[in-house]
Amino acid sequence: MKRDHRLVSLSREHHTALRLGRSLLAGGAAVALRAEQAALATHFAEEEERFVRLLQARGHEALAARLLHEHATLRTLFGAALRGEREGEAGQALLDHVRFEERELFPVVERLLEVVP
Repeated sequence: MKRDHRLVSLSREHHTALRLGRSLLAGGAAVALRAEQAALATHFAEEEERFVRLLQARGHEALAARLLHEHATLRTLFGAALRGEREGEAGQALLDHVRFEERELFPVVERLLEVVP
């Protein structure tokens, strides 16, 4: 699927997140999570900064709230996974979140960006 050029880098980062999610599901991926933790935090912050106000201003409050909620949940699950807890749950949540963004969030954001140069 071709993405708006403003979303390409975020979409590419999702490939790494999907690999990490699968590793977390398999277990023993705390080292991999620790290595990706800063990149994930940056990714979440960029999405929140770029999309939340845009979505809210254009009548997509539910999508903005879901994005924020899922990021908060993932932060909590990542913390647990780093302590050796809930690793599989963190992996599944990450996989589900990436799919949400690629299939639901990004298509809406792309439509909204069509009117923003």
